[in-house]
Amino acid sequence: MVGPSSFFLQLLLQIQAATQTGATPPDTSHDVIVVGAGSAGLYATRTLQALGYDVLLIEATDRIGGRVKTATLGDMRVELGAEEHYLGAGDNPVWPAIRAEYGDDVYTNGYEGLEAYSMDQGAGTCWTTPLALNPCANDPDVARVSEFYDWYWRPELHQDSSASLADEVLATYGVGVDHRAYHLYDEGIAGASYATNLTRLGARSLALQDSQWALSSGIRVLSDKDLGYADALETVWWDEVLAGADVLLSSPVVSIDTSGDDVVSTDLQGRRHMARQIIVTVSVGVLQAEAINFIPDLPETTVQAYNGMGIDSGMKVPLLFSSAWWETENEPLGWLVTEGAAGACWAPSNYKTATESFVLMCYPMGDNARALSELGSEQGSTAAAANAIIAAILEDLDATFPQALGGASANFMEGLVQDWGGAPYTLGVYSFPTQDTYLSATANKRRDLQEPVADSRIFFAGEATHEENPATVVGALQEGERAALAIHAVNGKPNNPP
Repeated sequence: MVGPSSFFLQLLLQIQAATQTGATPPDTSHDVIVVGAGSAGLYATRTLQALGYDVLLIEATDRIGGRVKTATLGDMRVELGAEEHYLGAGDNPVWPAIRAEYGDDVYTNGYEGLEAYSMDQGAGTCWTTPLALNPCANDPDVARVSEFYDWYWRPELHQDSSASLADEVLATYGVGVDHRAYHLYDEGIAGASYATNLTRLGARSLALQDSQWALSSGIRVLSDKDLGYADALETVWWDEVLAGADVLLSSPVVSIDTSGDDVVSTDLQGRRHMARQIIVTVSVGVLQAEAINFIPDLPETTVQAYNGMGIDSGMKVPLLFSSAWWETENEPLGWLVTEGAAGACWAPSNYKTATESFVLMCYPMGDNARALSELGSEQGSTAAAANAIIAAILEDLDATFPQALGGASANFMEGLVQDWGGAPYTLGVYSFPTQDTYLSATANKRRDLQEPVADSRIFFAGEATHEENPATVVGALQEGERAALAIHAVNGKPNNPP
């Protein structure tokens, strides 16, 4: 298994050969090139098409959708990427589009059921019901976590711009890395909500970011067992977008040259593509890895912008079981935080109508994901890596429920592993604010990355450039639209390729 660092060392050698093409005529010519067929790139393409532009969409992998990815496990569709849907607040285009296509009943509430928290290596696992063998209300360390949610997002309570969230959790709650409840904040909050660890989140940056949140506070999920997020978006938008655009899959862009009058993008196969403008929608992880050679170099403010955000390793691991063995309190499980490799888990089979499957989705992020990825890399094959990762998560789950010790391994049937940190054209889950990301609500790296460069020929868009709704599909869609409209403002001449 080739790691991301080794992958890009090999890639850089190929970039040199692919870009030394002299005055060779381009292989394609379009009004605009969009790099990346994730949510931002596809929505940017859709917006440009509506304005009459001829668009070339270039995607590094063999599929569209980016970090929206759906698979089948048992008799139901499971989300290997984005899963949560927001309501109509914040000009969310997904909510009305999917309801118009599938009806209001397509959505239901997610995470319904009891919450369970592993404590003291599973011996003190508690449940949020007074009828439980060990009610969480009886554990003051668990009960106090609820205070966090009215504290973390208030900028006035976080004045030290150099402090990490781990620093401030220790100062405010007395919970450090050796505390028995540290995992409730680290895996249960930093991992589950921001796909990283407490130590990597900037406390003031996070408050400045989340105090601007514009989407709904409530979320919904798709209830149809045969419908996933990727399926729905393809039906409502992407099938039509692909029909009207030139699309290149499995074609990583290795260089973007604006030294001449127009933009010339070269892919790994050495093909050269020319346009008036280009929208780059790759992840922050790919930008930080310098997988694309910009000629001339990008301005320092742009480089500082993408390097001033965080992105971390993370996985989604859905596991199919022969029974809901975890329901030791005879009620559905809505949310689980473990002390080990699994991190946070929930049961999507609870909300998929008419499914006969029993599925737990586990969400190891940050340190947990890195450890699992390293474990997998030692196995020698993709299948063996997945088996080792799943085995480590099952071992964690086996010890989590005192009334069902060993239940995970005894009831396990099959599972899937999606390692976003190990995916070479993603290199992480989604962006999060470090200490450097937000100096104020208006002075921040996300806004800096929105600025076009190369005389308004290179534009950046994606979840990482959204100031209010980062790390969401909605934010990515809105940023794709923003960049497309910005191109139209400076171009204004559809069907005028170089």
